[in-house]
Amino acid sequence: MIDYEIERYLENKNITLNSNILQKINDKKEEAVRENDEDKANYYWFLGQVYTIKNIFINAFNDLLNRNYENSWYKLDKADIAISFLESNVFIPDYGERFHINFIGNIIPEYQKLFPYRLFSSRESIIKSEECNICGKKISLRHSCGHIPGKVYMGKLCLRIVTDFELKAIAIVKDPFDKYALLKVQGKEYDYQALEELLKYVTSPFDKFRVDIEKRIRPEYKKIGRNDLCPCGSGKKYKKCHLDTEDELMDHYKIEIIK
Repeated sequence: MIDYEIERYLENKNITLNSNILQKINDKKEEAVRENDEDKANYYWFLGQVYTIKNIFINAFNDLLNRNYENSWYKLDKADIAISFLESNVFIPDYGERFHINFIGNIIPEYQKLFPYRLFSSRESIIKSEECNICGKKISLRHSCGHIPGKVYMGKLCLRIVTDFELKAIAIVKDPFDKYALLKVQGKEYDYQALEELLKYVTSPFDKFRVDIEKRIRPEYKKIGRNDLCPCGSGKKYKKCHLDTEDELMDHYKIEIIK
């Protein structure tokens, strides 16, 4: 059952991936489904997920190199979500280290720190009707089909398909798990200087680095006396305006390249 050739390929730190490998994985998974071999089908789903995560991550890095920052953001978040699906479906021991999934999962938040995106939307809704994508049965609080969302069955990830819902509100949030619903302020210029600085030193998707963010006082507030007019232009004294507030601080990024 174990395909060591595919495993060895996925263990490499490839900066491009051969699409023929994914096709081979999918063909073997379909063969296992025809044979009704669930263990084999789930094993090849797992390998396909590893391939997909690495491929999305590599493409996200290439988007960064090409200054396609927003596209890169979406792909990094997509890779992060795909990693979460593996955590409930471990079919290969020590997969995180062997296939560099731990590295990718840990480095994605470091990249995200350097993006200027801070606001996201979060849907608040009531699900009225949903069904299982494995068996097609309608799901309710009292009637479950037995399939667990997030688990793999015969090479297929179990999900709930929402067929009817009522939208109640859309909230604006700062740090959701799913960062795909990005909100951009109309007319605002976004500063990617921190990412551009990083890319002077990071040349491979598998280069390692760490980002520490410190709060420092903005330059315009450094030499202002308590009784001076506040630099913000409000006409108030500094001590009655921005002194000791969060608004007088700015993020200072410290990037450490780890060899």
